[in-house]
Amino acid sequence: MIITIDGPAGTGKTTIAKKIAEKLHLPYFDTGAMYRSFTWLVLARNVQPIDSPELQSLLREFNFDTKIDKSGIFYFVNGKDVTKEIRTQKVDAIVSQVAALPVVRESLLKIQKKFGENGNGVFEGRDLGSVVFPEAELKIFLTASLKVRAQRRLDEIQEKRPEDGKGLDTEKMAKEIMRRDEMDSSREIAPLSRPKGAIVIDTSNLTIEQVTERIAHYYQRKLSKMKLGWLYNREMRLFYRAVLFFTWCIYKTCYRCKIFGLEHFFKGAGVIAANHTSYLDPPLVAISWPDEIHFLARKSLFKSFLGFIIERLNSHPISSDPNDVSILKMIIRLLNEKKKVVLFPEGTRSETGELGEIKPGISLLISKTNSALIPTYIHGTYEVWNRKRKYPKLFGKIACVFGTPLRWSSFAHLEKREAQEQLAKSLSEAIKNLKKWYLDGARGTPP
Repeated sequence: MIITIDGPAGTGKTTIAKKIAEKLHLPYFDTGAMYRSFTWLVLARNVQPIDSPELQSLLREFNFDTKIDKSGIFYFVNGKDVTKEIRTQKVDAIVSQVAALPVVRESLLKIQKKFGENGNGVFEGRDLGSVVFPEAELKIFLTASLKVRAQRRLDEIQEKRPEDGKGLDTEKMAKEIMRRDEMDSSREIAPLSRPKGAIVIDTSNLTIEQVTERIAHYYQRKLSKMKLGWLYNREMRLFYRAVLFFTWCIYKTCYRCKIFGLEHFFKGAGVIAANHTSYLDPPLVAISWPDEIHFLARKSLFKSFLGFIIERLNSHPISSDPNDVSILKMIIRLLNEKKKVVLFPEGTRSETGELGEIKPGISLLISKTNSALIPTYIHGTYEVWNRKRKYPKLFGKIACVFGTPLRWSSFAHLEKREAQEQLAKSLSEAIKNLKKWYLDGARGTPP
């Protein structure tokens, strides 16, 4: 799940975003630090903060990265640690001017979206919920009175950068904040504004802990709602939703079905890749993911009344010939249409219940479509209805666990064949890690 935390300067965005990321065990990304880092580079190279060939060249050269350890978060520009340098008054003075340049926002927007490819994290800035991640599952907009914001900024500067704090008072700080607010709100590209659907929290009279707890509450409430996401999804067809509800009732009553890892949910193209041991697996994945998803099924299943039903549940007929290129073309078409497709990369149901060899075809799909690959572990369906049983048991315990999505961009630097092999290997390891996480007690966020 992507959480965006937007708002003007002095509302506590950075501190609160770090706290909520730590509390929820989610990655953290400070958009402001990225813009500050580029501003630092502009100052270091003595380039004018205007759209010019020099500035555009600097953007192409700009490489931003973050590193997190027990002592905190560190920011790097082209390999140099600039964590302290980006918080100086010199950077403060022109960062809004630099960030307002369309060429800068367009270039740095790509970096932000890349950090959000995993569909999971806390992103803090001024236009995250409105421009960068308009479909984020949880949007927060922080506000505070001008007086409170000015005092907070003054306290921060005097504590962390006493040299920069000399000669400053609350009144001067308030004027500086008003100037930045005006610049941020009036810029043509991605102005500061409350994102559509954002929850507004006034932090003027709240402690950091109180705001953090409030956001964590919204997060848990959102997560609980996502576990029955198809029930609330008005974009989902009524027939699809009705069948899912009926299936969910059976799975919940008879098999105590549990769902984990919806923190990794995102909209758009993706392949849900799961271990496969039972006929119960496809319906389990369908009731676990909050959006409509697509399946592949043998052509023979479409020749009966069952075919009429499964066709309306997004099942697509395929031949048993593994060399049939039409299968590959169909999946690519679905992914290009921003659909989610469920694939069982072992190719068939496991006879032992253990994960088998991952077929290379799934890596080929990801490389051709640049879609996300979502490792998924299915637990308990083998015991309920494996290949040796003619009929399923009436009772059991099953679960579906979604893991951190894998992206082709993480392997694209390798030779193509090697990249596909490494992706398949990473998928296998990810599913095994999800199994271990579940068997160890299913605590926290699935890896």
